[in-house]
Amino acid sequence: MAQSNIMLVTLWAKPEQVLASLPEDVRRMVAAATALYSKDGVNHLLASLAERLLSVDTVIVYGPDLTGSGQALIEALGGRCGEWARIPCERLGELGIAAVDLRQAYGDAARLAEEIRARYRPRGPRRAVGMPLSPPRGGLGYPKPVGWGLLYDTSPYYLWVKALDYVLTYGNWEGGLRASLVAQLGLWGNRPEWAGRPPESRGVCPADEVKRALSGALPAASAGACGVLSARRTGPWAAADLLVRGCELVGGFPGELVAVAEAFFEASEGAGLRPGVLSILLLDAYIPAESLERAAGIVEAGWRVAYTREVYDPRGNFVLEPGGLLHYTDEGVLYRAVGWEREAAAREAAKLLPGHAFYLGEETAARKLLGDIYRQDEWRR
Repeated sequence: MAQSNIMLVTLWAKPEQVLASLPEDVRRMVAAATALYSKDGVNHLLASLAERLLSVDTVIVYGPDLTGSGQALIEALGGRCGEWARIPCERLGELGIAAVDLRQAYGDAARLAEEIRARYRPRGPRRAVGMPLSPPRGGLGYPKPVGWGLLYDTSPYYLWVKALDYVLTYGNWEGGLRASLVAQLGLWGNRPEWAGRPPESRGVCPADEVKRALSGALPAASAGACGVLSARRTGPWAAADLLVRGCELVGGFPGELVAVAEAFFEASEGAGLRPGVLSILLLDAYIPAESLERAAGIVEAGWRVAYTREVYDPRGNFVLEPGGLLHYTDEGVLYRAVGWEREAAAREAAKLLPGHAFYLGEETAARKLLGDIYRQDEWRR
């Protein structure tokens, strides 16, 4: 029986929202749609194409390629693998799948629909190809493929504290600490307020673009330091997504955050909406070496309040090993190793949701009591 030959891969965009922007007949032409965020995710996607999605011979890559995962997928379907690969690359040529690069057309639903219609050729299943995944390669620091931490707060100030803490914790050393993360500010109808004296605006993020986007004219992602990716209306609420490249977090980010939050608030009000959530994608955010001590002082003074206001569950899992507490991403990549000091474990627990925090505390206590015979989870039996 013939089935659709097209798979839609969205980069940093929800596939259901992209599909909703297409005519109904075009939606029926798509065999599968999925989101791709990291290079490690390319491994899982290729394994599915090789072993399960056997009618697919065309993959359309669509969306802002923030982490290089789209480029990795396109190269892999052309037979070229990178350091991210955990699959037998020599077998990729057996798939016979073409990649259609629509990354630069993101936001143009008409162009996407045109490509889908032009390439839609229902077919029967091809031969399955074995594509086993090898185990993740863990390494200290912030190895590729990168994972993006997700931070949230209703206060710009404490969102800043969490961003500093995240980069101090997970940053990769390059003359300072660097990491990529998503900082979400929930205004929910309130004007943004800074704790203490408001920082000076830096003026890199284009406030006028935020206003135009909420008015309905969505601009493409800017090639500069800051640009609007999208703006949406959901009932009475407004939401917007911004991409900020290479932001200095200690002295630069506070001013940018306050300025763009004010612009978001005013643009929402001007459009007859209430400001909801502003998501800022910080690509390669950094703390310079000379600012590390200052950043650590800011975090030390504010982290207890920050994490009791809006707790979050970090991406990843904690594994207790003889050498320390290990934090892995949900992709199986080791973010870092934390020492066994009680203060370090308590600080990690303070950032977690209650159930996860209790588990971490219980396992830490069991390891201390049982010593060398401790085995994570097994000691409960």
